Amino acid sequence: MKKNYLFPNSFKPVGVALTTIALIALIIWVCLETSPEFKMPALINGDLFSEGKYFCMADCGLLTFIIPVLITGLIFIGFSKEKIEDEFVKSIREQCLVWATYCAAILLVIFTLTVYSWSYLYAMYSIFPLFLILFIIKFRIELYKANKEGGAQ
Repeated sequence: MKKNYLFPNSFKPVGVALTTIALIALIIWVCLETSPEFKMPALINGDLFSEGKYFCMADCGLLTFIIPVLITGLIFIGFSKEKIEDEFVKSIREQCLVWATYCAAILLVIFTLTVYSWSYLYAMYSIFPLFLILFIIKFRIELYKANKEGGAQ
């Protein structure tokens, strides 16, 4: 039984658009002196939890919107089928996923040992996007190498 967990190739341009929008918003967020605040529905808010209220409108920063859009875009880029998706491409994808997992685990350990306070929260927030970025870069490099070697024969 063949199982395919990849998105269609048409998701890749959508992923590029979402990632670009998120990166532009992230640059704006970093450059701003203050972060704009928004109201978002929250199931549990730490301040209201002791009062027994489980649903409220919570104050959220711009980063609350940026990171999910960035992650969605990166997932669409990394896990969309190639135009020619064969066993060789699948093996490269698997090797790159393992490599990116090792790198993310090493970064997680380094962040845990060296970063403290609120900076640790931001470091943990960045692990999954970094994992996806590392995977995409490694996968593209390996595909380029394979195509270059295959074209020379």
